[in-house]
Amino acid sequence: MNSRILEFFNVKLDMFIIFICVVFVVMAITLFFLLLDYLKIRKKYVEFMTGESGKSLEYTIYKRFREIDELKEGQKDNDSQIEIIYNLVRKSYNKIGIYRYDAFSIDRNVNGGSLSFALTMLNSENNGFIVNTIHNRAGCYVYMKEIRHGVCENAPLAEEEEISLNMALNYDKKAPGNQELQEEGAVDA
Repeated sequence: MNSRILEFFNVKLDMFIIFICVVFVVMAITLFFLLLDYLKIRKKYVEFMTGESGKSLEYTIYKRFREIDELKEGQKDNDSQIEIIYNLVRKSYNKIGIYRYDAFSIDRNVNGGSLSFALTMLNSENNGFIVNTIHNRAGCYVYMKEIRHGVCENAPLAEEEEISLNMALNYDKKAPGNQELQEEGAVDA
């Protein structure tokens, strides 16, 4: 009782039924796994749309945008405070040169030791001052000179003051261990 189609393909009925049963089982197994994946995705979708505590997605998005707006306002405040700090740092003295020396080493009767020093402090625009302190047994004398754009215009500089000024002007170029910028008698600031 084979049909004409089965006879045409020269297939027996019992083999055809077994083949159809195998295909059906494979399709049933595939359908089962697809159904499991669908249920997992649906669960995630429902959680996403309703949230864990039943909040709507629209409320969650609105809340996040509000938080972003608050962060933007905070960023503007931070930017203005950073600008204030930057201006303060730019005006502060951040280049230092100090040179210790013995002011009276020529005259052996009045020896002050190496307690005399020239201190230069400059800001980022090379404006600042030099303090020269000359020390001996009889007393201590302090002199101050103003520096504008790396130059002292109102008085000539002593040799020790020049060394101190050059150390301050080269302060940012000075790398740890760089011996060529360290003068004899210089003190690291």
